[in-house]
Amino acid sequence: MEVRFLPQTEFDNVHFYRAFTLLILLAMTVFTLIKMFSGVVGPFSALPLCLLVLVGRFAVEWRRVARAEPAFIDKGELVLCGKGSHRRIPLEKVSSLRSRHSLFMVRRYRSWSEHLAFVEFTLDNGERVSSLAESRVFELPAASATLAAVEAAILAAKVKRQAGEPGVTSSR
Repeated sequence: MEVRFLPQTEFDNVHFYRAFTLLILLAMTVFTLIKMFSGVVGPFSALPLCLLVLVGRFAVEWRRVARAEPAFIDKGELVLCGKGSHRRIPLEKVSSLRSRHSLFMVRRYRSWSEHLAFVEFTLDNGERVSSLAESRVFELPAASATLAAVEAAILAAKVKRQAGEPGVTSSR
């Protein structure tokens, strides 16, 4: 199985389209406010409420992208290579892994197949680190192939650590 995390160049594309989507949402909000103040659209009608939900979801995804860093797996370690830092985390220190779909964050517009998933790693000490992975639109769970490959790598690293520790015996 192949781990399909996004490289730094694709992160730059995501940041560009994130800003572009922000401009579209701001324009929609301004037009809705103009219509609300002119009395054409009521404040509790479907349009402002749907727009509020979209803006809320966009804010959540904006925050998730801001925390995410480019990542890859190399020799039993998760390598996070953000612009400000470079970390190597042994895979056996990852306690859980989960992914979430992205509605707004894309690599390219005009492509239904190039959506993203947020992949979050929870470490043994409770720290959470995240990255972005390629995902299909209706894939459940999001980025399932990447999730399965990373879980297999984590399991292999934990088994290798258990086998390599002196004094650990297996019970049969």
